[in-house]
Amino acid sequence: MEQYPAVRFMVQHGAKLAILAGLALPILGLVGVFVAAWHWIWLAAAVVAGIALWFVFKTFAELTHIIADMLLPQ
Repeated sequence: MEQYPAVRFMVQHGAKLAILAGLALPILGLVGVFVAAWHWIWLAAAVVAGIALWFVFKTFAELTHIIADMLLPQ
């Protein structure tokens, strides 16, 4: 896996990055509601979008892990 640094990075850090990606939108929504006086519905939309983003990114990280385990030589 030395030839594929991006795959190695995703295998090692994919789960943590999925959590960070999922939290980014709700944090942005909180900042928007409290600092920029956005309507609260944007916070709710950001939470739903953050959950969806976490799920998509987590799926991508797990698929990368499966591919690395099955196809790449150890």
